[in-house]
Amino acid sequence: MKETSIIGAYETKHGDHKKLGLRDLIAEAGNGAIADAGIDRADIEAVYVGNYAGTGFNGQNTMGSLVATVLGLGDKPAMRLEGACASGGLAVRQAMLAVASGQHETVMAFGVEKMNGLDPDKTMKIVAEGQDQDLEGGYCISGPSGFAMNAVRHMHEFGTTREQMAMVAEKNFYHGSLNPYAHKQRIIKLDRIIKAPQVSYPFGIHDVSLVTDAAAAVIITTRERAKALVKKPVRILGSGHGGDYFTVAMKGDSVSFPASVKAANEAFNMAGIQRTEIDVLECHDCFTVTEIINIEDLGFVEKGKGGPFTAEGHTRLGGKLPVNTSGGLKAKGHPIGCTGVGQIVEMTFQLRDQAEGRQVANAKHAMTHVLGGPGAVSAVHILGRED
Repeated sequence: MKETSIIGAYETKHGDHKKLGLRDLIAEAGNGAIADAGIDRADIEAVYVGNYAGTGFNGQNTMGSLVATVLGLGDKPAMRLEGACASGGLAVRQAMLAVASGQHETVMAFGVEKMNGLDPDKTMKIVAEGQDQDLEGGYCISGPSGFAMNAVRHMHEFGTTREQMAMVAEKNFYHGSLNPYAHKQRIIKLDRIIKAPQVSYPFGIHDVSLVTDAAAAVIITTRERAKALVKKPVRILGSGHGGDYFTVAMKGDSVSFPASVKAANEAFNMAGIQRTEIDVLECHDCFTVTEIINIEDLGFVEKGKGGPFTAEGHTRLGGKLPVNTSGGLKAKGHPIGCTGVGQIVEMTFQLRDQAEGRQVANAKHAMTHVLGGPGAVSAVHILGRED
C-alpha cells in the first residue's frame, strides 16, 4: 500500500445556521479545503462523503453526487458513506484506502449534516433511527437511554461517579471556549452541569451532544506527492474500522464498545507506533460517559479507570493526554455525518501548529475516533507530523 497524507483541511463554523443551507455549507468547506491544499479542483479524482440523514433532514438522497456537483466535480466518482455517528470517519477511511491502493492519487473526504430547521421532535426521531427500529428503537432504546445504561453499569462495576462524568463536560466546554469553530464557545461551571435538568439518568442536558449544522473536508494524496505540494503535510499513519452487534440486547458487554477496541488495534498495527506516542486525541463524547469508556477501550487507561483519569485532569489541555481539544461533541457540536471529518481537521490543525489557544505543544502524533449507532461501528485514524 502507498503511504498517504493530508494536504488540505477546512471546516465551517459549527452551529445552528439559520441563514446557511446545505449547499452553502458544502461550498464553503469543499472550496476551503481545495484552497488550503493549493491545488486545482481538477486534480481531485474522487469524492467520499460522510452523511447520516440527508434524506430525513434535508429531503436529499445521493449526497455524494450532490457534494461533487456543488464543488464543480460532478463528473468525478462520488459516494456517500453512512454509519450513523461514524459516517465521517468511514468517509476518511475510504478516501485513504482509495489512494493507498493506487486506485486514485488525490481525493476528497467530506462530511456534512444540516440538522436544524425541522420541528425538534422530528429531528430527534431522525436521530433515533440510528437504533434497531424493529426490536428496540421504536420502543424504548434511544441514544440517551441506551448510553445511560452504559453509564449506570459503569458506575456499578467501577464506582464511576456523576461528578466524574460532569468533569468530562466541564473540560470540553472549556476547550470549546478556545475554539472559534465550536458551536458553544463558553465555559460552563461544574456545579451547573451537575444540577442541570435531567435527560435520562444519570445524564443532564450538558452531558449530551449538540444538534449542529456543519461541513468539513480534507484533501488526501500520496505521501510522495504531498511533500512536493505543501510545507506541512500530515501523514495518515493508521486507519481502523471495527464493528459490533447493532441490537443492544445482543451485546456481550455494557461497559465497553468492542467496535472501538477492534478499530484502535487495527489502526495501531498499521501505524506501527505505541499508545504512549499519541500526544492528542479527539474521541466520540456523544455522552459524557462515552469519553470515559472510550479512553479505556482505545487502550490509554485500564478498564474502569477512565473516571479517575479524567478527574485528575489528565485529559485537559496541559495534561498527560489532552482529549477533545476542539470541545468535542459537547461544545464543538455533533453534525452527525460531519463529525469524523471535523475531527481530522482539528488534528490536522494540531499537527500543523494552527490550533491557536488550544494548541498542544510539540504534538507529533494525533488520533481520532468515532462511534456510530448503539456502539455498532467505529472508525479510528492515527495521524503524524511529517518529519
